[in-house]
Amino acid sequence: MTERSNSLNPNHERRLSVACRHIDQLLGEMESALHVSTSRLAFPQYIPDLTPGQGHVIEHYIGRVRSQLVQVLDGLGIERPPVDVPVSRSLLSHLTFVDIAVEELRPRYMRGYGEISPEAAAELNKIATELQQLMEQFHRYLAECMREKERKKSTC
Repeated sequence: MTERSNSLNPNHERRLSVACRHIDQLLGEMESALHVSTSRLAFPQYIPDLTPGQGHVIEHYIGRVRSQLVQVLDGLGIERPPVDVPVSRSLLSHLTFVDIAVEELRPRYMRGYGEISPEAAAELNKIATELQQLMEQFHRYLAECMREKERKKSTC
């Protein structure tokens, strides 16, 4: 437990910590928007309208804001939460959500949007099947990566 060196009560400290993390996440989304022109998104949301120089200045400001957030918490003796979610677990969770979204492309879920012809139903099933097969391969690869990481841990 960190010794408190400020006038905030524990609830205020928690709220400040959560707000700082939220601000950091928003800054991350800003960085993502800045890099839309170099991303591999199939459906980008933003039009890249800044010059590279402007982007560098914005990244500099983002870095300064992040530094200030850390200084605020450190200056008040508020511990930053430890990093505890492995990337592989996050990826597997996201794959689950992608798989659900793909499943919902099947005709039985699409019927609520209007009548589906037999040809359209066949096409939707084909699309969903192909995407799900790709997702299964992706899932197997991630699972193998995780098994490999565990084997390396056990041999150390």
